[in-house]
Order: sequence, then C-alpha cells, then structure tokens
Amino acid sequence: MNIRDADFCVIDLETTGLNVKKDEILTFACVPMKGMKILVNDSFYTLIKPKKYKIRTMKFHGISEKDLENAPLFEEIADTILNKLNGIIVGHAIEIDMEFLKRYFKKVGIKFERQTIDVALLEKWLGERLGERKVAEELTLDALIKSYGLKATYRHNALADAFFTAQIFQIQLLKLLKYGINTIDRILGIISSCKLSKHNFIF
Repeated sequence: MNIRDADFCVIDLETTGLNVKKDEILTFACVPMKGMKILVNDSFYTLIKPKKYKIRTMKFHGISEKDLENAPLFEEIADTILNKLNGIIVGHAIEIDMEFLKRYFKKVGIKFERQTIDVALLEKWLGERLGERKVAEELTLDALIKSYGLKATYRHNALADAFFTAQIFQIQLLKLLKYGINTIDRILGIISSCKLSKHNFIF
C-alpha cells in the first residue's frame, strides 16, 4: 500500500508508571492520519479511572486524583477506544503503549493486535542514512520535538504528545519519500531492521 493511501492512528498514553504488568492507564489519546494529512478534528482524548492512584507520579503527568473522580473505567469505554484504533498504530516507544493496551483489552475479552511504527526507531534509521548514529538521549520525544523545531507546550499531556508525534511522523514520511520509500511494507521493513528494546529509550 502506498503511504499516501494508508490509515495511521498516532497514540499516546499517560500511566501510573512504566511497569506494563502492574501500572495503570490514566489517559488515552489518538490523532488519526490519512497518508501525510493529520486529521486534527478527529482526535480523541479521555481520562481513565485507575483502581489505585499513585500520587508520586503526578509530577510527570499532572493528573490529580480529583481529576479522575468522574472518569470512566476502561471497560466502560473499551469499545469506543477500539473503534478509534484504526489503521497502523504510530507512537513514540510504542511497544510500551501497546503492551498496556493489550493487557487492558485482554481483561475485557478482546485480543488486540495491530501493526506498529515507532517514530524513534524511524528516526534512528533516518539518522543512519545521513551517517549519524543517534544515541538514546537523541531519540526521546523531547529531543525529537526540539530537533524538528516544534514548540514543546503541554508536554506529558497525552493528546499534546500524540499531536507532537503526529507532526514528527508527518515530516519523517516526507523524508522517506525523498529516499524513494513510498510503501507501508518498506516502512515496516525498516522498523523491523532496527528494533530496540523498550529499555533503550529514555523518557
């Protein structure tokens, strides 16, 4: 499939931590893309009530326990979230977000599988084409935002971070086209060729 015809869904989560087996999702956001067009008006964001709130993580995401008082449980909006996850899932350090989503969907009896593209891995590959071997610190979302000249406002808000990631991915797609890479299969092949462990990323 040509890049311009592909459906992408750029996602971001805020969680109580990075332990995908024990920590909980606090927010979910997604920004759809059609080819290189970001469909801002179709963006979606929701708070999700955890079973147990960790106040120490508030310094990262700014979400208070009071903010979550009237938030829905995941099982109450699982179908809505699933319907939003159309196309190839794109994100930064996407492996972690996917593990959280798989665990949560499994709890409600849904097997969740999607093809994924990680903008950090794509950036690593693009850097190597220019003779640059980017280290982990250069592949963080903050570093990519700065590298691409984006204004870093509302960081660690899931919707803002999803939108930043969509803008980064949009520019990366333009770069790929300049290299003559214009199909989804080629991009997925690139991602497979430069797999890193989730532990390689610094947040």
